[in-house]
Amino acid sequence: MGASPSILSVTRAADVRATDLEALSSVTIAAVLGLIGQLVGLVALFVTPTAGLLMVTTTSSGTTFAANPSGLIDFGILVSVGTVLTILELIYYRDAFHTLSPHDDRFSTPSTLVTILLVALPIVLLSAIALLDLLYESIACAGIGNPIPANCINGGSVLAAVAVLGIAAVLALIGYVGLLVGIWRLGTRYDSSAFKVGAVLLLIPLLNVVAAILIIVSARSCRERVAAEGSSMTFG
Repeated sequence: MGASPSILSVTRAADVRATDLEALSSVTIAAVLGLIGQLVGLVALFVTPTAGLLMVTTTSSGTTFAANPSGLIDFGILVSVGTVLTILELIYYRDAFHTLSPHDDRFSTPSTLVTILLVALPIVLLSAIALLDLLYESIACAGIGNPIPANCINGGSVLAAVAVLGIAAVLALIGYVGLLVGIWRLGTRYDSSAFKVGAVLLLIPLLNVVAAILIIVSARSCRERVAAEGSSMTFG
């Protein structure tokens, strides 16, 4: 004899509730990691350059430039930490969308697109580093302040780096749009305008810090509401 419809309904509701609690916990962690990563990025952008990434020496014979090892190391550490935090942030967002997708197919596409972003982002960073290295070598070959002759440019490598960077950047952009759509749809599922505002503010430099705070507050609030309302909760 099978279970009664009412028992099956309660079981399904309990499963959905557990899914929501797990997903909202992942969103909270993702937003916290994102907030920390954005603060690290602001330090790298506004504080580190004041320490000097280049050393400028002016003499009677002219001005020379040289890399400041300590400044470059500090900048590199901050960028590395920010990158790791961003990747972890994306992993938790992807996990949240993936957790919700069996119960709400609106999150299937964001889950896939964030996965693409996770793959594309390291490629963007590595190809950008490779391109900067090629540029540095060309400048060093020609001498700072001098035109760069053709024999100082490795044309094939530069074109390859630019091509890989361009393709990866397009994929990363598509993935980032998927992330924003997923966060917006969290606002629809849990009837929270703060999620939607946060998704929009993530597009605006500096205001993305405010966006992360809004997402953290909203995720915690919605999780508390889901826990309190239990199986009686309905979604939009």
